[in-house]
Amino acid sequence: MPPSSESLPPLELIRALADYLRESVRPYLGRVEARKVTATAHSGDATFHVDEIAEAAVAEFLERTRAPVAYYSEDRGLVRNGPAEGILIIDPIDGTRPAAAGFESCVVSIAWANDVETPRMKDVQYGCVRDLFGEKTFLAERGKGARILSGQEEIPPSPSGITDPAFAMWSSEMVGRPAALKVACLEELIDRSSKTGAFFVFNSVAFSLTRLLTGQLDAVVDVGGRILREVPGGRERFAALGRGRPMGLFTYDIAAATLIASEAGLTVTDAAGNSLDEIPLLDTSEENIQSLLAAVTPELHASLLELIERGMAR
Repeated sequence: MPPSSESLPPLELIRALADYLRESVRPYLGRVEARKVTATAHSGDATFHVDEIAEAAVAEFLERTRAPVAYYSEDRGLVRNGPAEGILIIDPIDGTRPAAAGFESCVVSIAWANDVETPRMKDVQYGCVRDLFGEKTFLAERGKGARILSGQEEIPPSPSGITDPAFAMWSSEMVGRPAALKVACLEELIDRSSKTGAFFVFNSVAFSLTRLLTGQLDAVVDVGGRILREVPGGRERFAALGRGRPMGLFTYDIAAATLIASEAGLTVTDAAGNSLDEIPLLDTSEENIQSLLAAVTPELHASLLELIERGMAR
């Protein structure tokens, strides 16, 4: 049962909600019925049966706790139930496809942002990413650093310190991204890191970003938003995959995890090297599809950005 309290501090509130979501969806992870596509989300992505269970758990938790917050989720958009002290930006399952298949690369992602007229990424004050299979919880408060909890034990962030792309272990995402265009852009990086590093596709950006803190990954790269806008014919390829509506990286995917990564001292920008601060939080229109480049060191980030620019030129 969710706690019946209206006075939980923001970080404790989002952590409690993440725990509740985890327990609500765990019985369904990896089951065939979890993979049934039931609708289309507010963002344009497919809604799976396990997504519906998670969305219902969000509504139940906030109703029972009477928490004075609005919330914005992938499936439902903005939900207000009265005066709000903040807005929760929620991806109840980031990595729905791995979750439905029973793989571990899936998390709950929740950010707490100031309830201003047009909230932006810079208004996110707290972030929580909770493993659905594992025991790790990643937490951050703006200006106060990042924490990792494994069960009841706190463990320090331990980024690898890698500076050379040849030795980087990195990930990207393919859902809704035209494979030929994306691989063409990242071809040089994939080849350079294939022997002494590694390239992974996890299809959960929040999972990937938090693995920078554990030392398991060194970088996260998503050039989808740049390809969509900059490559001739790119939009048509995206729209075909999204059945008429381009899909890609939205703020609910990254709001919590980018705060956590930044508070751990990592370098996080879009895939052109620009700040994410001014990106609107509550916008899942095509115009707000994003790109991402996160790395454990400034040196690695700069080298990856150079490779991306060469890939975009190709």
